[in-house]
Formats: sequence, structure tokens, C-alpha cells
Amino acid sequence: MIPEPTIKQFKNGFFPVDYLLFGFCALMISLSLSFYNYLNQPMHFIVSDIIILIALIVLISREDRRFGSFNFLLHSWFPVISLSVFYIQATAYDNLIFSETFDPLLQTWEHCLFGGADHFAGFPGNHLFIDELFHFFYFSYYLILFVPGLFIYSKRLRTFRKMIYVLTLMMLIHFAFFIIFPGDGPIASHDKLFNDGICFIPLMKFIYDVGGEQGGGAFPSTHVAATVLISLYTISEFRWRAWPILIFTIGVMIATVYCSYHYIIDALAGALTGTLFYFSGNYLIANRICLRPDVSELSPRQ
Repeated sequence: MIPEPTIKQFKNGFFPVDYLLFGFCALMISLSLSFYNYLNQPMHFIVSDIIILIALIVLISREDRRFGSFNFLLHSWFPVISLSVFYIQATAYDNLIFSETFDPLLQTWEHCLFGGADHFAGFPGNHLFIDELFHFFYFSYYLILFVPGLFIYSKRLRTFRKMIYVLTLMMLIHFAFFIIFPGDGPIASHDKLFNDGICFIPLMKFIYDVGGEQGGGAFPSTHVAATVLISLYTISEFRWRAWPILIFTIGVMIATVYCSYHYIIDALAGALTGTLFYFSGNYLIANRICLRPDVSELSPRQ
């Protein structure tokens, strides 16, 4: 029998976002086992999901809700760390239901709404400084996932926990959607357009190589969705002082198309879902999810 204090400690150590991670891990493990013979090396993903579960259980069991503790810091950021693994897995499973992507349909929508494919009049691949600049903006997505959150974490813990919950919910729903509606976007044209680079072009190629160059996760753009969501939370907390993130948000939205990672419709859909989840997520938390922290986990600056 498990001692009552241990059970109580484990229950008290849960953050609401942990339930989302447990649920998505269970879903991905179930898919891995159900379609084991149809997937390419699913055991790697099963092991990664189990590692996430074990790490989460350890963090929950050791959670004392002290703001300054390392466990609290790691536990708070663990959902964001886990998203990269889930993204790779979800895009690797993009052909579980449909053998082909929905790119022909997306291209039809793109053509009907925005016309031809050359939206930048031959600029991409022909102007190294501009190419590097927009690859920097595309890369800045990985900074946006953490830098604004660190400021919010240090000054507005309750807002940070709210943002992490809504961000995780949004991204996991996106990942599940990628499995049932895969789209590669124009990524196949990227290396043809950008053969060379100095810094951010090769850096982005390296990141995609490490990630296995998975397709199927183009619509909606999670780069844009997450950037818009985080920028809305940042602006809501810091008002005019948050103007730099507006520059990066616009830069990311343009870069997704300029760098040939997404269609325009992917970027717009990402902006829409990011905005919708910001408002609907806040409503959900205000009316259904309790994120009120214990006194012991309040920052002295709150």
C-alpha cells in the first residue's frame, strides 16, 4: 500500500498543465502500439514518451511549490521542453490515417485567396542579407518560446502559469490535428532557393536535420500560433514596454512564407488559432481551471 502522505504529496504536486501532458503521452503511446507495424521505428517514440512520463512523475512527487526551488523552475518549464518531442512525433505520424498530405487542397486555397506563388518578386535566394534576416526572424521563434516567458515568470507567476497552460493546450491540439490533416507546405523549395548562407540559413537547416526533417505539420503554422499567443500575453502584462515582441511577431509571420516553410494560408491560420486560444484559453481558466497558487509559490515581486 502507498502511504497516505505520499499520495497527498503527489496530488498536491500536480499543476493543471500536467494533466494535458499525461493525456497526450497516453494518446501517443496508444497510437504507437496500435500502429506499431506501420510506423518507422516507433519504439524510439515510445521510449521518449515514457521518459517524459517518468520525468513528470518525479517533478510532481518532488514539488514543494517554492518559487525559488530548481524543481519548481524545471516543473514550470517542462511542458515547453516536452513540446519539441511531441512535435517531431506527431509529424512523424502524419500518414497514419491518410497516405498523402493535403497540400494539393492547401495550394488550391492559397491560389484562390492569394494568387501566384511568387509573393516576394524573386527576392528569396537572391539577396543574402534579406535571406539571413528573415531566417533570423524564423529562428527567433525558439527564443520567443523562452525569453518573454522568463520575464513573465519572474514578475507575474500567475500569468506565466496561465500562458503555459494555454500554450501547451494549443500546441497539443495542433499536433493531434497534424495527424489527421497533414500538410508539408512549400518546404521542398527551401533548399532550392537558399543554397548558401552565413549564419541563420545553415542554422535552420541544422535544426531541421536534427529534427528529422519531418513533414506534415505545416497547417496551421505553430511558429506563428505560438508567437502570436506569447506576444498577446506579453503585451497584456507589459503594455508599451513589450513593443519589441511586436517586431518579432511580424517578422516571424513574414519569415514563415519568405523562407518557404509555409504557405500564406498556414501563417494566417496560425495567427487565427493563436488569437482564438488566447481568448478562449483565458475564458476556460477563468471559469473552469483553478490556477491560484499557494502562498509559498508566490514571487516576492508579485
